[in-house]
Amino acid sequence: MVQGRNPAYTLPECGRFLNLKKIRKIVEVALLGCFSILTFSKSSIISIVSFFLLVLLLVQLVKNSKILKSLSFLLFLYLWQIVSSHKLIPSYILPSPVQIVHIILTQSHIILPHLLATLEITFIGFFLSILFGVLLALLMHVAKPIEDLIYPIAVITQSTPTIAIAPLIILWFGFGTLPKIVVVIWATFFPITVNTLLGLRTVDPDMVDVLKAISAKKSDIFRYVIFPHTLTYIITGIEISSPYAILGTLTAEWMGTTIGMGLYIRRSFSSFQLDQVFAGTIIIILFSLLMWGSATILRQKFTRYLGGEK
Repeated sequence: MVQGRNPAYTLPECGRFLNLKKIRKIVEVALLGCFSILTFSKSSIISIVSFFLLVLLLVQLVKNSKILKSLSFLLFLYLWQIVSSHKLIPSYILPSPVQIVHIILTQSHIILPHLLATLEITFIGFFLSILFGVLLALLMHVAKPIEDLIYPIAVITQSTPTIAIAPLIILWFGFGTLPKIVVVIWATFFPITVNTLLGLRTVDPDMVDVLKAISAKKSDIFRYVIFPHTLTYIITGIEISSPYAILGTLTAEWMGTTIGMGLYIRRSFSSFQLDQVFAGTIIIILFSLLMWGSATILRQKFTRYLGGEK
């Protein structure tokens, strides 16, 4: 009887298999370098085709989703620079990332005061929005008739575009700091209110009954059960509304102000300086992402803490 061959790899076969894997890696890295170099070609077709081949190769090589998400932004900027450098779109319509960075660096002394004024209004307005949203949710949770009265109005405020209500708020409150803060509160309070109300409604009643059974004070019930549970929902509301805080400030500044990024972008647009418009817009986007990312990290850390993880 002829014995079948052992399906396991022999030592020489393993060696050949490992060598093939090494050769494949070397070839992939070499192709990665070639495609990267070809993106600098004077031919726009070769540059763009090489870029997309580079992207396909990176998708094959990089298996970590977090790294791919980080690379996506850099690849987008890289493609933008390729399109701009080959003048496929005129620079006065779409300035290159290099031009925009140059504007940010050379006009930093002009941009910085505008940015600080915008951030000041944003943080003050967002802080007051958090307080207002949480207090409004507590009020609606305690008294159901108040919820029936206020909730439809809150929905209307959320469905009204900020760009439409901002001029009215400025007319009602003047052209100072107050109307800009009110616009930020208008743009951001609703997600905080809704999430806080949801957190208050989903508190575990069994936990509350256990504490009541041992004659716990209401303050202890709130401290050990209601507050930790609801805080997660509050942070989620902050995470959702955080990008809209700086956009609310920008909208109010666009309508009328003496300083701020909204004024800087509006003046740049009026004078057809699109590189400055892009510079101001990208700065706003970066700070919006920074606020959202900070809120996301805070929520994740707090969720892990409640789950008993370090």
